[in-house]
Amino acid sequence: MLPLAVVEEIRRHLNEGRLSQRKIAAKLGISRGTVGAIASGRRGVYGRESDHSDPLLPDMELLAERCSSCGGMVHKPCVLCQARTYRRRQKRLAELQSAEKYGQRRVA
Repeated sequence: MLPLAVVEEIRRHLNEGRLSQRKIAAKLGISRGTVGAIASGRRGVYGRESDHSDPLLPDMELLAERCSSCGGMVHKPCVLCQARTYRRRQKRLAELQSAEKYGQRRVA
């Protein structure tokens, strides 16, 4: 859940009307969908109380980052990329074992 201060900051930016939803999301490190939901009223203006001395800074562990491999907004390390790498390794290992079993040369 977003800190209440961040939700209020989103509402303030929306009311000012100077920034687009995309720019508000990028500035605060949240998804554009969350900003859109608050703007349209699908998500209420609620949140949890923050423990920070500066209430406008969201908790660092809540901020998602772009994964350099898949481009998704994730909390690092990207579990999806780890799973894909694991599956590729398993598939490659199975191919190598199959090739050795039937006496074929290594598969490139």
